[in-house]
Amino acid sequence: MSGAEVHEGLRLLNQYAPNKHLHRLVSLRPDKFRPLLIQTLSALIPTEAADIIQPVIHKATFREQWSFLGDSDCPNELKILAADKISAYRNYISAHQQLFECVTEEDCFSVAKKVVENFIENRNIHSEFTYYREHNSVLGKHPIFGEVKRLAELRRLPITELFRRKTNLEEAVWRIQSELKKGNKPHLDTARDRRLQKKRRELAEVNRIISDYGTVQHL
Repeated sequence: MSGAEVHEGLRLLNQYAPNKHLHRLVSLRPDKFRPLLIQTLSALIPTEAADIIQPVIHKATFREQWSFLGDSDCPNELKILAADKISAYRNYISAHQQLFECVTEEDCFSVAKKVVENFIENRNIHSEFTYYREHNSVLGKHPIFGEVKRLAELRRLPITELFRRKTNLEEAVWRIQSELKKGNKPHLDTARDRRLQKKRRELAEVNRIISDYGTVQHL
């Protein structure tokens, strides 16, 4: 495990299971205590996780549980999160299985990080869904709510700025895709994938606004 990976592991530890004693041990002797860090990160996922995370195997079951997603007044943020919830669950399942196939400490760290991050993401979305189902109003803690607000602000930009933003976003999407294809930093894949989806959503909105602008000009 490299120094950068140890640093990222400590960041995860501080975020999801603060342990000052372990943090100090790993910081002072990463060569000796990094296996304990890996073990601690892996243990963050309970063995009964399959019961905690609602399985997304059959679409009918998912839609029945979160029936409000089909309502005309359902917030767009929750509809976006529905796809993210499915992806997070599938990524979690895949990474959890890989935990039993790790042969190096580097592999174990990368996989444990992916398991933890996708588990937390699924739970965060689950909290948003549960709150809306019970209160018919949004909890609004997930970052998607800020993202959607920023997307709405794009409509206030002049057309020249939109074309500049389009070029920058296309370059960003290409760059992130290239990073993922290299596969040389698997511990960053989850964060990169989320950045990629965010950039794609913004690019799609920019393209839609530009297209609408062209339609209006021809009326």
